[in-house]
Amino acid sequence: MSISSADSVWLSRPKAFINPQEFKIFAGDDATVRYLLNQYMDAVIYFTFADGVMHIELANDKYEENILPQASLDRLGVEGQWQFSNDEEQQKFKRLLKSAATSREYEAEGIWFRSFSQCCGYQECCIYFQVRMVAKHDSDVLYCALLSDNTEMQHTFNDVSANETKFRKAAELANIYAWEYDIATHEMRPCTRCMRDLGLPPVLKNYPDPVFEAGIFPRDYEDMYRNWHERLAQGEPQIQGVIPLTPDRIPFHVRYTTEFDKDGKPVKAYGSATLAVDNEKEVELREIISTLTMRYATVLKVDLTSGDTEVLNVGHESSVEVQNLFYEKKIFKFEDIKDDYLTEYVHPDDVEKMKSLFSLTSIKSILSKEQDFSHSYRIIRKQKTIYMVCRLFSMADKKHAIIAIRSVDDVMKLKLEAEDKLKLDVQSVSDMMDVNNAVINNMADNMGDVMFILERIVEGKETLDAAEVEHLRMNFALMAELARDIKKASELKLSMEKSQPETFDLYDIFNYVKAFALPIAKKKNIELYAEENISSLKYSEVVGNELYVKRVLFNIVHNALKYSPEGAEIHCSAEAKAHGGRINCRVKISDEGIGISPEFQNKMYDAYTQENRQVDPWANGQGLGLYVVKQLLAKIGGNVAIYSAVDVGTIVTVTMSFDIA
Repeated sequence: MSISSADSVWLSRPKAFINPQEFKIFAGDDATVRYLLNQYMDAVIYFTFADGVMHIELANDKYEENILPQASLDRLGVEGQWQFSNDEEQQKFKRLLKSAATSREYEAEGIWFRSFSQCCGYQECCIYFQVRMVAKHDSDVLYCALLSDNTEMQHTFNDVSANETKFRKAAELANIYAWEYDIATHEMRPCTRCMRDLGLPPVLKNYPDPVFEAGIFPRDYEDMYRNWHERLAQGEPQIQGVIPLTPDRIPFHVRYTTEFDKDGKPVKAYGSATLAVDNEKEVELREIISTLTMRYATVLKVDLTSGDTEVLNVGHESSVEVQNLFYEKKIFKFEDIKDDYLTEYVHPDDVEKMKSLFSLTSIKSILSKEQDFSHSYRIIRKQKTIYMVCRLFSMADKKHAIIAIRSVDDVMKLKLEAEDKLKLDVQSVSDMMDVNNAVINNMADNMGDVMFILERIVEGKETLDAAEVEHLRMNFALMAELARDIKKASELKLSMEKSQPETFDLYDIFNYVKAFALPIAKKKNIELYAEENISSLKYSEVVGNELYVKRVLFNIVHNALKYSPEGAEIHCSAEAKAHGGRINCRVKISDEGIGISPEFQNKMYDAYTQENRQVDPWANGQGLGLYVVKQLLAKIGGNVAIYSAVDVGTIVTVTMSFDIA
C-alpha cells in the first residue's frame, strides 16, 4: 500500500470502530482482504480531518495509481501544494463529513482542489468522494472514502454549459428560435426567446395544437405542419421548409432534425426557425412549395426551355442523388438525373411509360393542354415495391413546371386491403347467416325438449300435485324465455348486423341456467349442485351479448342433463374475478353421463352431427349444440375446453371476459 496504517493510533482503538470487521480491514489482518482492497477496489483511503487539515491513515494501491498523479490529499491544508480551491469548497467538504457522521451511511460529493507551481501554474482537480464514518474516539473521527477523478467530466459539463450560453446569445443575434419536441409524448419545450417573444409556457402539451389555437402559426399551414410530425414519428431524419409564422405571416426557415435511440427508434426532434431573407417572389414560391410538402415529398422546379432544375423539397422516397442536390443547393440539368432515377428506382415494368412522360418535350406538351396532370407508377426501394404518384403543375409564367412526387403506398395497400376485406365480409355475412340459422334451430330444438317434458308431467293425469304444478310453472317460464330468445335471434338474423353489446348481470345469467336445469334434474332424479362466487363481486354488471352467453351456458348444461342417467350427479360452478376494468369468468360443468367417444371428439364441434347414443327419448335434435357453443364463443372472445370418456362422464370448461358496465 502507498500509505500504511502500521503507525496509526487507530490500531490501538479497536472498540472505536462501528463494525469489528472494518477494524480487521484497516489493520490488514486478512491477506485475502488486503489483496482485494488493492487489486479490485477503486481508490480507497481512511482519513481524519481536524482543524482544516486532512491526514490519510491508510490508502490502497489504486489511490497511488489513479489519484496521486492528479492531486495529493495527505496533509492537505498544511503541507504541500494542494489546497481546497476556495473557502466554499472547504465548507462543502465539511458539510459532507458532518452528513456522513450523522447518517453513518455513504454520503457523496465532488470537491474541487487546486495547486500552484512555477512550471505549471495553477492546476485544478475535482475528486468525487463517497464518504462513510467507520470509527469514533472522543472527538476524533475516522472516515473511509472511495475516490474517483471527476475532473474531465466536470470540465466537459462546464464546456457544454458555456457553449449553451454562447448559443443562446448567438441565437438572439441571428433571429433564431429553437425548441425540443418529444415524439412519444408530443411535448414541446421552447427556448427562452420563444417564451419571451411568443408568450409560450416552459412546456406545451399536445404540440402543435397550442400554436395554431393561439394564432402563432397560420391555420392554412396546419395540415402540412401536422404531416411533418407524422413523418418525424416515422423516422424521417430531417425536414425543412419556409413557413410564415406569427399573425403578421413573417416567413421563417423552419428545420427539424431527428434524434434516434440505440435501436433506431425516433425519440426527439430539435426544431429551429430562422428569419427568411428571400425576396418577395421567392418567399411566395417557397410558401407554395411548403404547402405542397403537405402531400408531396420530392418537389422539382424545372425550366422548360433550358432544363435547369432545382430541388425544392425531398422526402423519404427521394433518390439519394436528389437528396444530395437538395442539401447542396445545386442547379442541375433535368435529363442528367432522369436516367439515374428510371434505371435505379422505377419498377422495370413501368420504365417505358415513365420515359415517355419524363422528358421536357412531353411535359411541355401535357401542360399546354392541362393545368396539372398526374400519373401513378411503382419504384423499388430496399427490395420492396412502393406505389408512387407524379403530378405536373404549370407555373404562371408558362416557362417553368413543378414536378411533385409522393408515395401512395399506404393508399394502395388500403385499397387492396379493402378489396380483400370486401371478399371476407361477403364470406362473413354468409357465415353469420349460417350461425344465426343454427342458433335459431338449436333454440327450437330446446323448446321441443321442454314441451316433451311438459307432456310427460301431465300425461295420463287428471289432477296434479303441488310439486308437479311447480314443475309446470318453471317450464312454462323457460318456454317463454326461449321464445323471447328465438325472436331476438330472428331479429338479429334479419338485420344482418353483428351482435350489439348490451349491459347485463352475470349473476342473473347464472340464476337463469339454474332455473331451467333444476326441474329437469328433479324429473330425472339427478343431483344438481350449483355453486358460484359471482354474487360476491362488487360489480357483476358487464357489457356484452346476453343472448350469446345464455345460449352457450344453456347448451352445455342441457347436454349434461340429456346425456346423464337417472341418479347421476351434475356439478356446475361459476367464478368471476375483476381485474383492470374487466371481469374474467370461468364456468365448469361436470357430469357422470355416457361421455363422448374418442372418434366423435374430433368432429363434436361440427354442425348437424350427432353420436346417436341418447339416454332419454327427448334427447334428440339436429346436432347443433356444441357447434353453436363454439361459434358464439368465438364471436365474444371466449374459449371452451372439453374432456370426456365413454361411460365415465364429461367436463366442460368455458372462459369468458367482459368489460365492467
